[in-house]
Amino acid sequence: FFLIYLKFTVRMKALMVLVAATSVAAFSFGSLQLQGRMAVACPRCTSTPSANLFESLGKIAEYNKKYFSTAVSSMFDDRTARASHILFSFEKFDDGLSLAEALKARIEGGELSFAEAARQFSTCPSAARGGDLGSFKKGAMVPEFDALCFDERTQLGEEVYGPLKTQFGYHLLQVHERSEKE
Repeated sequence: FFLIYLKFTVRMKALMVLVAATSVAAFSFGSLQLQGRMAVACPRCTSTPSANLFESLGKIAEYNKKYFSTAVSSMFDDRTARASHILFSFEKFDDGLSLAEALKARIEGGELSFAEAARQFSTCPSAARGGDLGSFKKGAMVPEFDALCFDERTQLGEEVYGPLKTQFGYHLLQVHERSEKE
C-alpha cells in the first residue's frame, strides 16, 4: 500500500510541475509570442521558431529526481546535522561563484572568520546568526546540502566547503555536527 501511495504522490507532483511549467512557458514564432494562453506581438523576436519548454522541463525533472530521492531516503534516516552557510543569491549577485571562491580563500587564509563573513556577505536571513542554520533532519534542506552534510567523508568543524550551487545561488558551507547512522 505504501509503495502505491508513493507512486501516486510522485505522479501527481510530476503532473502539477508539468502543468505549472507549461502555463508559464513562453514560445515565440515570427513576430508573435505565445505566453501562457495569450498571443502577444513581439517586435524583437526572430523568425526562427524557438521554445524553452523542453529545456525547462528537463531541469525540473532533474531537480525533482534529486528531491524525491532525498525525501525517500530521509524517511528511513533519522540523522540530524548542524551547519552554517553563506549564500550568494542569484538575485543579488551576478557573479556569485567567483565571489564565493574569493571569500573562501579569505576565510581559509585567516583574514575573516566564517561567522564574520556570513554577517557581511550572506543574503540569507541566517546571516544575522553568523550563517548558523541550526540543527536539521536529513531531507529538510535542498538535495545538494543534504548530500554534503550527511556524507561521512565531510569533515566536521572549521573546514569550509563550496562553492556549492543550488537553486538559490552559491553557498559556502561548514558542517559542525552530524549524528551517526543507527
